[in-house]
Amino acid sequence: MSEVFNKPRGPLSRALGFVRWFVGNVPHMLRSDTPRFVWAPYLRTVVRRPRLERYADDKRRFQDTMRGARVSHDWFSGNIPYWLAAFHRYGLFDRPVRALEIGSWEGMSSRFILDSLPRAHLTCVDTWAGADEHRGLPLRQVENNFDANLAMHEGHLTKVKSTSFEFFSAQALRAQFDLVYVDGSHYCDDVIVDAVKAFDQLKVGGILIFDDYLFRFYERPADNPAAAINAFLRLKSGDYELFMVYAQIILCKTADRRAVVEPTTTICDAPTNAPLTTQPRPSIPSVIEGRQA
Repeated sequence: MSEVFNKPRGPLSRALGFVRWFVGNVPHMLRSDTPRFVWAPYLRTVVRRPRLERYADDKRRFQDTMRGARVSHDWFSGNIPYWLAAFHRYGLFDRPVRALEIGSWEGMSSRFILDSLPRAHLTCVDTWAGADEHRGLPLRQVENNFDANLAMHEGHLTKVKSTSFEFFSAQALRAQFDLVYVDGSHYCDDVIVDAVKAFDQLKVGGILIFDDYLFRFYERPADNPAAAINAFLRLKSGDYELFMVYAQIILCKTADRRAVVEPTTTICDAPTNAPLTTQPRPSIPSVIEGRQA
């Protein structure tokens, strides 16, 4: 459905629109009790934004791929440059990735994950019944559109039709996933549960992405996602690294307080003068080439 994708705006128009958007979010962030330590990453993301233009071609390629797909709304593709920067920064390309998506809708973000990460397996959890903000929308075709859009990745996909609460409650293991995307219910009570449970399911070194951080649907600021995500960020402070803060929040889990520590030699036991080495990060490929599963 080509009419879903907007015509690209010029650089000046995009820049001015972003500045207006950035400034316009400040009152909502203040009313949502945004922690002081979030403001610096929010500003830093603005500074980084011009460098994300290097992913513009990848975004266009994905949109071109999806023009023939069954998509009624494009609520995702604006995030592609930020996601690619995170995938590159944390080395998700060309390695096995277990990914979890809470809220899949018609499958645009699902399709992007599987198109971009050749060795990923994605678990998608959704009721396909919509949320509060979807009342009045024609929902009958949403799940059918998801199935059609992800058919080519059948071997890399696990579809779970349930609430996120039911899914998380059924998990016998924890710290299973390298990437978790939370885009389910946007009501604060549901968001905080999804946040805590998703973080528990994330491996140390894994990426957690919250959609709609600045979403404003409910009249009370405390009922919107930002209030819940801000509470989660305070709760888990010290256990993650904030990478990007904009309409979404992207973070990397750096510690797990619940992990059982076995009595074994660790890097902390090495001599203080021992050299530390890191694996080189892979260069970013041209990621969107319509890979078939």
